[in-house]
Amino acid sequence: MDQSRKVFTLSELGKSIRSVIERNYTSGYWIKAEIARLNFYPRSGHCYPELVDKNGNVIQAQMRATIWAADFRNINKLFIETTGESLKEGMSVLFRATIGYHPVYGLSLQIWEVEPSFTLGEMALEKTKNIARLKKEGVFGTNKSRVMPVLPSRIALISVETSKGYHDFLNILNTQAKKYNWWHYLFPSVLQGDKAVEGIISQLRIIKKIKEKFDFVAIIRGGGGDIGLTCYDDYQLAYEIATFPIPVITGIGHATNQTVAEMIAWENKITPTDVAYFVVDKFKEYEQRIEKASNKLIERSQNLMVFQQQRLEYLAGKIVRLPTGYIMVEKYSMENRLARLQGAIKGIILKDNVRLDSLESKVSLLNPYNILKRGYSITVLGGKRITSVKKIKHGDIITTRLVDGEFNSSVED
Repeated sequence: MDQSRKVFTLSELGKSIRSVIERNYTSGYWIKAEIARLNFYPRSGHCYPELVDKNGNVIQAQMRATIWAADFRNINKLFIETTGESLKEGMSVLFRATIGYHPVYGLSLQIWEVEPSFTLGEMALEKTKNIARLKKEGVFGTNKSRVMPVLPSRIALISVETSKGYHDFLNILNTQAKKYNWWHYLFPSVLQGDKAVEGIISQLRIIKKIKEKFDFVAIIRGGGGDIGLTCYDDYQLAYEIATFPIPVITGIGHATNQTVAEMIAWENKITPTDVAYFVVDKFKEYEQRIEKASNKLIERSQNLMVFQQQRLEYLAGKIVRLPTGYIMVEKYSMENRLARLQGAIKGIILKDNVRLDSLESKVSLLNPYNILKRGYSITVLGGKRITSVKKIKHGDIITTRLVDGEFNSSVED
């Protein structure tokens, strides 16, 4: 072994590094990083974040940090008041820290202050990017184009069974809409914080498989103000709601800074009770329409009855006046037709009389008696007229009839 070689123990090297860092990094530094892991310990109140700097998905640098309990309480309180969120994993933060080194625990950052406005700006930028992406993909207004039934009575509820908002929702419907035929089914999910996105998307995908059983989906969350709502700016959750095949209504309990999910939903109601009143109003509105139509039908029926009664009275009076006129017209018509018939009959009789007279004259001229009077005679044999000499022979006794008698003759030649 080379005796001239300088050998240091690990602790000596650690102390040397520590002294170098303490001499050269004497002040605090403002540093931008992403919280990869928060590592908060509720019992002690201390927090040991793991910080990373990424280029896309590639980690360029990684360090651990420390926030003592008292500092964490103050930092987190201010952060919530400004951003509406507590410090959590995945956030980009701007913080003031001092650099330290410990021979056992290594290099670390001691965080003293966090600038919430920076994170708020990062959150707003992410929100703006998600809105632009949904619009570019042509799905931003898709759910708003879904058709809501006239009576939305079958409700798929995504909520927490123990939440006040869920029970307020049911209380309003059970009291103000109890006479209507409605029902709901609860799909439980965490509605704020890191696990909300995964839980809500999971339940939406279940509902999608049986969508024909429901008229709309309601995502309701009671209380909590604006805290824990950045999950509703998540792109994947917003996309799932935007493209959902039936209407989605949100009621997540805050009045300002609309989230992306609320923007793209079929309709956004501030609270769960507002969602319940939406259903109640739909039923009452339809009931009023039915009542209005019923009253209008009754009114029109009554007006029609009055009109028909007046018409009947008019016709009754007209019927009383018309028969006399009709009788006179018919009497005149009958007399006219009778006179014409009598004239026609007389003409026929006269014509037939003339014809009869002519026939009578002809008959009279052809009367055998009148012929005999003119000097003619009729000869018969055996009662039959003799029209030819060939019909008689020698010895026949023939009878000759004259106007004043008859005589018999014997044929000699």
